[in-house]
Amino acid sequence: MRSPVGFLTQCLGLCLLGTLSVGSLSRYPRESIAKQAAAEAPLHPSSGAQNSTADLFSRLTSRHHWQEAHLNRLSVIRTYRIENDTDTILAEEVVAMEYRAPGTESFTAISGKGSGFVRHHVFQRLMKDEEKRVRVNKDPDSLITPANYTLKVVGMDRIGGSECFVVHAIPKHKETDLFEGTIWIDSQDFAIVKITGQLAKSPSFWIKQVNFARDYQKIDGFWFLLREKVIADVRIFGKETLTIDYQNYTVNGAGAAQSSPTKGRTSVVVGATNLSEASRPHI
Repeated sequence: MRSPVGFLTQCLGLCLLGTLSVGSLSRYPRESIAKQAAAEAPLHPSSGAQNSTADLFSRLTSRHHWQEAHLNRLSVIRTYRIENDTDTILAEEVVAMEYRAPGTESFTAISGKGSGFVRHHVFQRLMKDEEKRVRVNKDPDSLITPANYTLKVVGMDRIGGSECFVVHAIPKHKETDLFEGTIWIDSQDFAIVKITGQLAKSPSFWIKQVNFARDYQKIDGFWFLLREKVIADVRIFGKETLTIDYQNYTVNGAGAAQSSPTKGRTSVVVGATNLSEASRPHI
């Protein structure tokens, strides 16, 4: 009979793997980036809703492709953590991640504590899956497109120092790698600043709902993840939380940039779940 820890591990692993598909955009031929960016006109929030959304998505796509083309090297310290509904840490793993363009990524363990079973079957599985995606040039963040979502600009908001377009995303299909929620997009850089929502389809009968929040930060002109938080409502066991925190980025060989412990941290309500980010400092 499967142990409770083993069962929870499988459920939580499915949840976090599902949310990894929520991010930015698809890969693009590098030689076409400048041509597309030059053809774009300034975006005016007061313009027609349909045109405004289309223009915003076009600029978001161009910004993502620009970053992809100019990012050659990257390193970051990540902290993976799983907690139960009493805030007890079940497992934690600190790793150094290094990326080299166009498709090499590696992880080096720094420290770990808690359940070895969880660390091996959840955290290491996530890292191996990510290494494979990068190696085969398959971006899981290629799913925020008009083909998969109805996207609507619903207003403006400020997060930290960023004035943001607020976009409501409604999935056109019920899939485990799509979500319904809100995207905040920087109005100057046209980069994603924050995403919150819930998976459009549960990855398992045992998981009633999966809510997530993903925060980004700007470092040396690039936008990277600051923190991811996933809350899974598991039948019988209750709520379990997975987080990935990102600190000490080094970009294209430059000196390490310390992630701000407060930048981008706000209390965000997704459905009935309060994703409070005041407790700790994700890409």
